[in-house]
Amino acid sequence: MENFWESVNLMIFVYALAAVVSLAVAWIIKLLFGVIHLKEKRAAANNPAPDEASDEPSGDGEKVIAEGTS
Repeated sequence: MENFWESVNLMIFVYALAAVVSLAVAWIIKLLFGVIHLKEKRAAANNPAPDEASDEPSGDGEKVIAEGTS
């Protein structure tokens, strides 16, 4: 009977260890995604969006027509 309880204790220990490792890995992955998101926000704040730059009117206020069009 003692051998049975030792195996149950080992099973509980392995289960708890797997839970701890799983939570640690999940936390690390969440942290990595948070860092990536933070870097994306910082990069977006430092660089203007391409749409904002194209909305600016040309210097003389006239529309620019591409060559070869009428």
